[in-house]
Amino acid sequence: MESSQFSNSQSLYEGMEQVDTQGATCDTFRMKLYGKLHFLKRLKPEYAGDVRYREALRKEFETGYRLEHPNLVRYISLDNDGILMEYVDGETLSQRLVTHPDYFKNRKNTDKFIHQLLDVVSYLHSHQVLHLDLKSDNIMLTRIGSDVKLIDLGCCYTDTFPDTTGHTNTFAAPEQLSIIHCPLSIQTDIFAIGRLLECLPNHAIYNKVIARCTAERPADRYQSIEDLANDLRHKLSFWYVLAALVMAITLVAALWTLYPHQQPPSHPVIQEVQTDSVAIKPNDTLPQNPSVAVSIGVLEQKVQKRDDKQSMEKELDRMMDAAYRATIATFCDSVFPSLTVGRQWERQSSEFHAQSLQIAADVSKKYPDIPENVIIQHAESRFQSLAGYVFNRMRENGQNR
Repeated sequence: MESSQFSNSQSLYEGMEQVDTQGATCDTFRMKLYGKLHFLKRLKPEYAGDVRYREALRKEFETGYRLEHPNLVRYISLDNDGILMEYVDGETLSQRLVTHPDYFKNRKNTDKFIHQLLDVVSYLHSHQVLHLDLKSDNIMLTRIGSDVKLIDLGCCYTDTFPDTTGHTNTFAAPEQLSIIHCPLSIQTDIFAIGRLLECLPNHAIYNKVIARCTAERPADRYQSIEDLANDLRHKLSFWYVLAALVMAITLVAALWTLYPHQQPPSHPVIQEVQTDSVAIKPNDTLPQNPSVAVSIGVLEQKVQKRDDKQSMEKELDRMMDAAYRATIATFCDSVFPSLTVGRQWERQSSEFHAQSLQIAADVSKKYPDIPENVIIQHAESRFQSLAGYVFNRMRENGQNR
């Protein structure tokens, strides 16, 4: 393959400057070539004479040069000076989480990020490439459009370049950290994706997906990016329906307050949920009638499920009540409508809702046999009950002034 002669073409560079973020083994520069910004990556002087690092740089270029994807940085040329590639005007995921902490609280932004990340990783896998260093510093978001640009194939694995040069411990799968040689696979990248999902705000809604991505054994993880994407798609669909339901309930509650209604109780009323199950006492014995086709084991399981569900509801209600007191309880003495109170209410009720989702996720881990949607629905019902009660108190305070 012909390579451009960087060292003989220095006059073509304009405004060459070192960028703030530097790699462990490479220096990085931004420059203009024929008026267009480019990115140069070259070995630090102390590594330039080591054939292993030079071969790793060549591996990165030859792997990246044959790939073409809108969410993957483009590789342009290789020379003794290093790799010349597309310049990405933006910031890393690590930087975005610091500079714009609310960006990923918008569900559309999160969905777009995850979709583009999974798409480009799936593309790599379809071309027999494992990235093996997926981390927040290797994912950039463009300044215009906030599109994903995956960078740095320096640690990648391909059929023609089986040797890998490193990993990042925080995002590395157990098989990468093992002192015993373990085969690397698609599941190794999937583990890192689970770690990336943990970096996002409100990641609790992905807890079960994250748990499967980061399972200790590769065989227990998703077997492909498509499987992971499908599971996420179903989970997000559920959350969209739930969000629509919450909005509908809130609207109905707001309209309801415009009409006369009974005086609300002085304290929130927690109603016990009655479940349909067979009531069996510990000392009861079943009739020994062969015509009654009832399995004792099945009945015992029903009783256990009922007890688990009741325990779950009591624990969730207790945690929700604590979050309620810490966020919106004081608004019972406030007056609505009021611009100042309205802004404070929006902020605190959003915080209460976020805590409710986190509580549901924590309780779900403790009760794995209870479907997650059952726990979430109970948390949302409790949230609506408490928030609606406080909102009505504020409205009545305003009417009584």
